[in-house]
Amino acid sequence: MIVHIVDAEKFLNKTIEIFESIFPNQNYFLVGVEEGEGSYNKKEELIKLTSIEFVEINRKDYYEKFHHNVDQNTLVIFHNLYKTYKLKLIANIQAKIKIAWYFWGAELYGLNPKINNLLPLTQRVYFKNLPFWTYIKKKVFSQLKKQYYWDLFKKALKDKVDYTITNVTEDIDLLDEFTENNSKRGWFTYYSSDMNRELERGSSKKINILIGNSSSETNNHFDAFQLFNEKNIQGKKIYIPLSYGDNKYRELVIKEADFIFGEKAEPLVDFLSTKEYSKIIDSCSVLIMNHKRQQAYNTIMIAIANGCKVYLREENTIFKLLKREGFYVYSIQSDWSKSTEIEMLDIKIQEYNRELIRKLYSTNVVRSRIKAQVLEIFNE
Repeated sequence: MIVHIVDAEKFLNKTIEIFESIFPNQNYFLVGVEEGEGSYNKKEELIKLTSIEFVEINRKDYYEKFHHNVDQNTLVIFHNLYKTYKLKLIANIQAKIKIAWYFWGAELYGLNPKINNLLPLTQRVYFKNLPFWTYIKKKVFSQLKKQYYWDLFKKALKDKVDYTITNVTEDIDLLDEFTENNSKRGWFTYYSSDMNRELERGSSKKINILIGNSSSETNNHFDAFQLFNEKNIQGKKIYIPLSYGDNKYRELVIKEADFIFGEKAEPLVDFLSTKEYSKIIDSCSVLIMNHKRQQAYNTIMIAIANGCKVYLREENTIFKLLKREGFYVYSIQSDWSKSTEIEMLDIKIQEYNRELIRKLYSTNVVRSRIKAQVLEIFNE
C-alpha cells in the first residue's frame, strides 16, 4: 500500500487518477483539511473511487490516522512539504519506512528566507500599500517563522527524505545550493497531454495576451505591465487571471491594469471552468509569466500545447527545464524587446512544440515513468 499525504486542493483529483490507474486499489489518501475550509466539493465522489479519508489537520484523529496507516506500510509520498504540519509529521516516521516527496516549489521559494521572489517595482508597490502592522508582520515575524520552518525542512531533507521527485530537476539543483540534501532524485509530474483535451486548437483569432496566473505578488504584475510601454496592443485584450491569491494585491493589480490598458484590460476574478479558461487561452497569441520562481507549470504547458508564444524569465527553473527539453520558449529579458509588434508564434514552431509535448508528456509516457519510479523506490 502507498500512503499519500495530500491536501484538499486542485491537484487531488489528478493525484488519485494517476495512482489508481497505475496501482489500482493499492493507495491510501489521507487528505488534510484546513480548519474552516469546509467540505471538498467532490468528496463523496472520490470516496467511492478509492481508499480516502478527509480529516482536519492538527487534530488528534488526524495524527492517529496518519500513524496507523504509515506505520504498517513501506512507502509514504508527501505531495508537497511546504504545508508546515507535514514537516512536523515527517520527523516522527520510523526509519524503516521509505519517504518520497513531490517537490512543488513553495518548499524552496516560500520557506527559504534567503530567496526574494519579487521584482523591484512590484515589491515597492506591494509593501507600500500594506497596512502598517501587516507590513511589520511580513518583514519581521514572517521572516522568523520562515526561518523556523526552513530549519525543520532542511533537517527532514538531510535525515528523513529518501527521494525527491519532480520533473523540474533544475529546482533540485537550486535547492542543493542552499542546503544539504541526502535524498535521491526521482521523476514525477501531475501534467500529461490529456489535460489539453478541452482546447479548441487552430483558432485563427490568436491576438490576445495573458499575463500571470493568480493574484499572488510573485507574478510581478507591475513589472510585467511596464513591458508594454513601447508595444503595439491595438485590438488586443489583456487577460489577467486573478481568481485566487491575495485580495489586497488583486485590487492593486486591477487598478494598475485599468490605468495602463484601459478597456483592453480583462481581469479574471472569478473561478472559470476548464472549458471557459481554455477558450481564453485559445484566443491568446502570447503568454507572459513574469515569475522569478517556478510557478504555473500546468498553465504554461497548456498554453504551449495551444500554440501560444510563451515568455518566461531566464532565472525561472521552468524556463531552464523547457529549454533543456527542446521547447521553443522565449526570454523576457532577451527576446521581448526585439520588436514593438506582438507576433503570433510561427505555425511550424507551434506544431513542433505540440509534437514534443505528445512525445514527452503523453498520458502513457507519464504513467509509465511514474510506475517505473515507484517500483524503483519499492525495490531498492
